[in-house]
Amino acid sequence: MELKCQEAELRVRFMYYRDTVWIPIPDASCSNEKMLYEDEGETYTCSFKVNAGKNIEYTMSVSGKRKTALRMLVTPAGSAKGFHVIPCCIFGDNNMEKAKAGEFPMLTYEHPEVAYCSPFWEYRADRAAMPLSAVCTEYGVMAVSVEPYSKADDSDCGYIKNGVIAALPCSAGVSLGYTNDPCTMKNKRDPMPSVCDRTQAARTSGTIYYMPGTRNRIHEIIRSEYEMRREKPVFHKRYKEAALGLLDSLVNLHWNSEDREYTNVKCCPPADRTLRPWRNVTEIGWTGGAVLGYPLILVRDVLGESADKKLQNAMSGAEILNRISESYNEVSGMYNDLMKPQNGSKVNGWWTGFGLVKDCHCAYTNGSALHYILKTILYLKKHNQNFPQRWLENALRVLDTVISLQRSDGAFGYTFAENRKKVTDWDGFAGCWFAAASAYAYQLTEIQKYEQAAEKAADYYYMNVKNLMCSGTPMDTWKSVDEEGNLAFIRTCRILHENSRNPKWLDYLKEGADYECLWRYGYRTRPDFKPLTPASGNWNSCGGSVTSVSNPHIHPMGAIINEDLYYLGEQLHDTYYCDRAEDGISWLMQTLELYPDKTGYGQYGILSERWCPSDGLTIERYSNGRPYSSWFSSNLWAVANALEQVCEEYLKTEEKSTKKY
Repeated sequence: MELKCQEAELRVRFMYYRDTVWIPIPDASCSNEKMLYEDEGETYTCSFKVNAGKNIEYTMSVSGKRKTALRMLVTPAGSAKGFHVIPCCIFGDNNMEKAKAGEFPMLTYEHPEVAYCSPFWEYRADRAAMPLSAVCTEYGVMAVSVEPYSKADDSDCGYIKNGVIAALPCSAGVSLGYTNDPCTMKNKRDPMPSVCDRTQAARTSGTIYYMPGTRNRIHEIIRSEYEMRREKPVFHKRYKEAALGLLDSLVNLHWNSEDREYTNVKCCPPADRTLRPWRNVTEIGWTGGAVLGYPLILVRDVLGESADKKLQNAMSGAEILNRISESYNEVSGMYNDLMKPQNGSKVNGWWTGFGLVKDCHCAYTNGSALHYILKTILYLKKHNQNFPQRWLENALRVLDTVISLQRSDGAFGYTFAENRKKVTDWDGFAGCWFAAASAYAYQLTEIQKYEQAAEKAADYYYMNVKNLMCSGTPMDTWKSVDEEGNLAFIRTCRILHENSRNPKWLDYLKEGADYECLWRYGYRTRPDFKPLTPASGNWNSCGGSVTSVSNPHIHPMGAIINEDLYYLGEQLHDTYYCDRAEDGISWLMQTLELYPDKTGYGQYGILSERWCPSDGLTIERYSNGRPYSSWFSSNLWAVANALEQVCEEYLKTEEKSTKKY
């Protein structure tokens, strides 16, 4: 079947499911406006409506006595290959060249012996931050969206889940009744058997788009779908209440008084609801250290003396930053990655168990720590508060090291030697955190080399953002395509634009924000298990950001760039980015309110790092074996990110209120 959209010729094919196999529907059953096919009492239809050549609306249906499903695949004519995008799931081949086959899904003809390598992938549509599949060719971007759920009377829950498809060489598609094909990606390294939804009768609808031009035109499609689907999360508590609850959990649950360290805590309800330490947090950045130090300093200006009183018996933000500053390694010119050695090592943190990095400094931990230390100093200076001069001195020493090693094209590197000043692995986006730190350093010192280093790095990392292939940030995801590194790019470009007002950095910031929106849910999903099921309450995925194609769950870290999204929206006079930022803080606040009534453990002010909007990473189990759509753990970095956001939102609101009067 042939359709035309924006002057592009599109080839449309259909398949239906019967007796464990997919059967192609003959072209003779298709016309320019409709597909109608009958097979022994089953009827399959799809009708199309062309909207002035801009896009094509469709409606698909199945009906009959057997449980079945219907797939639609769309291929742009004249293109031999394409770069596929299923938001959160597929970005090209998911960096197969640099990553290890078998750790997470890869769209490829290679390694057919590996379950996670396949030229055809179908996911539940609600696994995607926007329920669509796209293919980017040398001529333009074609995408197909779908309603993620369809009413079905023969389903136990009253509806079925639909699917999104990426198929080599150049097809994107959707399904009425999903199939996880070739397998179910529930967790990295652990492919599970395929599962599906089938029905006797259901219908769904969506839109076929075509945008001439480069890959980044997919962002216009995402925006169009968002404007139709957005449903902002609802929360009830105030930012100051959240700050108080988060601080209380830090000092009363996350502070391990016996070891004198902050810790992650966990339990296993319903048999055991007591949160106990499971890993002390001594890393300097990313999942600890300065990530907590900054908001612990910030919260004093939100809660006043009560914050200092609560912290009397726990480590303060200043003490944490002191420890990081004192971890400076004279030989390597970097911070040691751990504030306290573990098993005789000052650099080997929990991530070494994943086998990718060991016996080296990591750009993510060092860059994250450096970024937060300099951000803290800027905050204190702005509010006429003192800080130890050694924080700045040692931060600049680390920054001078990485700048001296910065490659001519702007790259900062992924890992660094522990015993000399040398980059040991150049490939990865984690080094972009040094760019954000460099931009802050210029604000503090007005020394030109810091601005130049940040600008050169922004130009380098921009190409990955533009090409939708930011990879190699967390050390536990085998250099998969991820969301986290782009947060550093967004922060870098925002600061560079603040410093210079050069419109180039605003353009870069917009590209970074648009890439974030490929990971940030723009609609409400229907998770499978407590505490997130529709029957459990009103939890809403809209505004939550997924970590990577390797870790398929929402995490709280995406919220840290809400301030940058607000900035972009204000600069462009574009409410879209402000709405996206508002979704982010709303998602965080409503998720905090799940504790303890919905989660079944804990107290208001704790936060897991894992929230499962679909079927990805639903591996946690109650003590009685029932599945759970989160994790019975409160993770220190997640609480810290939440505290950072609610404090910044509160202080921003107070500042605006003061200026108003």
